[in-house]
Amino acid sequence: MNEIDFTNPPLNLEQECGNGYIKFTDYSSNSDTGLFHMAGEMLNESHDVIGNFTGDAYIYNFHIDDHNMNIQLCMEMDCKEYLETNASLEEIIDKLTHIGLEVENVIDNSRLAGFVVAEVLEVAPHPNADKLKLCKVNDGSKVLQIVCGAKNVKEGMKTVLASLGSTLPESDFTIKPTKIRGVLSEGMLCSASELSLTQDESEGIIELSDDYKTGDKFFNCDPVIDINITPNRGDCLGVYGIARDLAATGIGTLKASNIPQLACSINSPVNVKVTDGESFISGIYITNVKNKESPKWLKDKLESIGMRSISVIVDITNYIMISFGRPMHAYDAKKIEGELIVRKANDGEKFIGLNGKEYSLNKEIRVISDDKNVHGIAGIMGSKYSECTLETTDIFLESAWFDPISITKSSRQLGISTDSSYRFARSIDPEFTLDGLNLAAKMILDLCGGEVSSIVSAGNLNKAYTKINFDYQNANKLGSVSASPNEVFDILTKLGFSIDKKTEGNWNIQVPSWRPDVTIPADLVEEVVRIYGYDKIKEEQLAEDVTVEEETQDDLRILMTSRGFHEVITWSFMSESTAEKFGYLNKLFIIDNPFNNNFNIMRPSVIPNLLQVTADNIAHGISDLAIFEIGPIYNGEAQSKYVLSGIRSGNNSPKNHYNTDRKIDIFDAKADLITALELFNVNCDNLAIERAEKEYYHPGKSGSLSFRSKIVGYFGELHPSILDFFNIKQKIVGFELILENIENLPISRKKFIDYKYQSVKRDFAFIVNKDVAAGSIINMLLSALQLTL
Repeated sequence: MNEIDFTNPPLNLEQECGNGYIKFTDYSSNSDTGLFHMAGEMLNESHDVIGNFTGDAYIYNFHIDDHNMNIQLCMEMDCKEYLETNASLEEIIDKLTHIGLEVENVIDNSRLAGFVVAEVLEVAPHPNADKLKLCKVNDGSKVLQIVCGAKNVKEGMKTVLASLGSTLPESDFTIKPTKIRGVLSEGMLCSASELSLTQDESEGIIELSDDYKTGDKFFNCDPVIDINITPNRGDCLGVYGIARDLAATGIGTLKASNIPQLACSINSPVNVKVTDGESFISGIYITNVKNKESPKWLKDKLESIGMRSISVIVDITNYIMISFGRPMHAYDAKKIEGELIVRKANDGEKFIGLNGKEYSLNKEIRVISDDKNVHGIAGIMGSKYSECTLETTDIFLESAWFDPISITKSSRQLGISTDSSYRFARSIDPEFTLDGLNLAAKMILDLCGGEVSSIVSAGNLNKAYTKINFDYQNANKLGSVSASPNEVFDILTKLGFSIDKKTEGNWNIQVPSWRPDVTIPADLVEEVVRIYGYDKIKEEQLAEDVTVEEETQDDLRILMTSRGFHEVITWSFMSESTAEKFGYLNKLFIIDNPFNNNFNIMRPSVIPNLLQVTADNIAHGISDLAIFEIGPIYNGEAQSKYVLSGIRSGNNSPKNHYNTDRKIDIFDAKADLITALELFNVNCDNLAIERAEKEYYHPGKSGSLSFRSKIVGYFGELHPSILDFFNIKQKIVGFELILENIENLPISRKKFIDYKYQSVKRDFAFIVNKDVAAGSIINMLLSALQLTL
């Protein structure tokens, strides 16, 4: 078989290929973009045409935007930049979702296909309008007549043509053949504002450079996939990481990243130093560069994923970042005085960022400075003073590694979130620090020229690799899948894990530098299962392990709901000052590391939390409320016990034609508590009512219920001082049922009894001394009834 020269194939000549032949009928290349466009016919051994072919395949570009990753699927020929695959868009979306890279949205840009690069051939006055011009425009396939009112239109310029049938994104206006002042116009020459490329009103049509080829599409019209990246997957904040995951599924083959070796001809006049003991910084000095506007292929790549082209040097650093997740920064080397130092900032030190804003720093923030000026906030933003402009001729290209926690804290303190800080905070690959530097330097030399120095570096590059002893059978035991040893080995290897098979079942696995989130065997099981397929997890019947206590709580929830209550779930924490207000001065379970001073102890009661919920609802105009919660309370030994707590406020029932508005009172709380006790087959005649011990209840309008010498609950009106503490101006009643003291009682399942005779009720009224307890009166009456009946 003859070897086909794909760089310059002859047209219309048959070339042997396999068991047949290929005849090229179309071939073109673009030196700016590096793209090859081919078409032709496939022939069998008898030279009969058996099919056609075109040069289409997939390449992947990514961009992080508002914490999501955009994937641009670009149709390019033959060789894919990161992943070799023939998979369709639907297959790629399906694989991304199945491996845990959630696809949130797919943006269809096909509506932008009608906007093409066009060349203005002639410009003549409009015969019927002084401010309009009649233009002859070449769209790459034919010459059109366009009526244009832009002042800057001129012969020989390249601009953007909205072809017939295309729709303007700014106004949803569809271009149609239209007569303007009696002259037919066959399209529209567009301004930047009409294409939503700027928020400002444009004064004229877009003027393109000679890099643009007449007839090419102005917009990249391929679909954009929006992916939600979880915080632990910093390795997927670059194209190569996502391509690696896709390759592990078998959808394609990952291409190796070829790191160039630079020919260094000079020494760097800029040295680096680290004084914080945690960071690593490296850099390359490049002199005699010619910074300029980026070539079209680079601008297209960045702009297609929503990044603004600035200059070729800055664009290259952004290109490396979106390709490999490696943030970099280029300094104007002439602005650096002395060596670059990574250090902690001084309190009150000032810094002006690339965004033009001034920031006041403190000693918790790491900066990159020379002997006189701060040139950057480490891992977040560079300085306006040393930014690269089109006049820059000498640069110092920096690639560094910073502690993720330090970057997160600095970013939050300063209120700055950048593409760089977002990646550093999620831990970038330390191993790629120098490789990324070489790649960027090689691109700069290719596009800007210049001479390059050797790499200078300083600090601690965190290269401590995690090693895990792993039993591959756990992938099936813990993951509930049926992966063979070879499948487990293949998945982990494609994801970059190095495996040393010590014994048949025990593997010694080295975690790659870009996966700091993998630390234990269970993490390896997760990696195997997500690539093998969550849809292949075996279905198993769940064991019925509902406890008696859980069934009891469910019955209580149903009961309280039937009485008009709404269930709430509040924090198990509260502030120490709130607990003291409720009389809990001792035996408090204090939290050593509270996330907030308002939640520094475990709650000794649920009532304060319910009162806070009530106060919040009253503040929003909801004063009639009945809420409950079943949850734990804690004593000083951190022992918890479950209670049912409830609160009522406002009216007892909604006001309507059949109900008057009656305010809640202590008897409502008592009835709620007794009804709950009846669920446990408690004979209410055997309950002893005594004065409540709790200080947060009203001393004259509250009580406790005891059963078999155990206090089982409290009820009453809340103390006015407690209500003032929560700024509540209306009466509140509540109750508490201690489930621990009645948990051994059987739950009553009462049956309805149909009595044959009507009931007879009589009311008796007595005048007694106010010091007589209600419980003693009830006990005396019950004794009298037993003697009588």
